[in-house]
Amino acid sequence: MKVFVNDDIKEIPLGSSLHWLLNDIGMKDFSGWAIALNEEVVPYAEIKQKTLGDGDRLILVQATQGG
Repeated sequence: MKVFVNDDIKEIPLGSSLHWLLNDIGMKDFSGWAIALNEEVVPYAEIKQKTLGDGDRLILVQATQGG
């Protein structure tokens, strides 16, 4: 099935979890990241429970310092 990660298409196995996808793209440490699935922020505690569906949209934003 296809999902969108920051607007890039990613092919993943049917029934994949959000946690599986994040690990597959190399994210092991989620601190400092905001993760939104279909325009809703996903709390860290819910990452392992979220199952992805065809066409889901994932947005990953890393916090940075600035001034």
